[in-house]
Amino acid sequence: MNLFQRYVGSGMARRLRKRVLPNIGILLRTWQVRRCRCCQRTSLHLQFGIDEEYSKCLRCTANLRYELQAEYLRDNFRPEMLDILELDPNSCLRPILEKGRSYRRTYFRPGHKPGTMRPDGSVMEDITALTLPDRSLDLIVSSDVLEHVPDAAAAFRESFRVLRPGGAHVFTVPFEPRTIRRAVIEDGALRHLAEPEYHADPLDPRGILAFWHFGPDLQEQFGDSGLVFTLVKGPEGKRRSVVWEARRLT
Repeated sequence: MNLFQRYVGSGMARRLRKRVLPNIGILLRTWQVRRCRCCQRTSLHLQFGIDEEYSKCLRCTANLRYELQAEYLRDNFRPEMLDILELDPNSCLRPILEKGRSYRRTYFRPGHKPGTMRPDGSVMEDITALTLPDRSLDLIVSSDVLEHVPDAAAAFRESFRVLRPGGAHVFTVPFEPRTIRRAVIEDGALRHLAEPEYHADPLDPRGILAFWHFGPDLQEQFGDSGLVFTLVKGPEGKRRSVVWEARRLT
């Protein structure tokens, strides 16, 4: 098999056919050279879809929500003084967060034993039942993760448990008009409460189910977790990207 044949059969070729070629007109209209707010380098930014969620810095791969999150983290935290957990095994925020006093990268897959480490160094963790001790972290970071957690209230309670007083969970979720639970797991079975909505997942071509829409009412909905919710960046862009902070005060 020659190089061309290997390329045609590769995942890269499939992504090119499915994502790039149908959106070539958008790409040609929206490309720009500018300073990335995540890696802080001048880079070519390409957009492969209708809004900034599908944009990429060709240096660090950040899209708009990652840029907003990086900007907030850099301006408001000193990682070298912090014990940090990131709910992502390989995000573009890693160069900022790995400077932490400790830095734990995580992934989640049903059926994997919590605390198991993969060859890449990331650890299997469930945000609703972390393997970490009480008050052991200063910062938790997640990027468009919590909308896929069946029990978001448990995730916020667990964030409160492992954070030290003054610590925060800084996260992005798609910004909706109000908070709605879209699906629930009851007695081990999935039950949809609204039309199923699947988001792109780099580890699963079928996508990943959204259990929640989150709106500006997070304090009202989840304040009993003990966390104080503040919208700290945005909305910005066509998708109205935002960054939230959920802080443990005491």
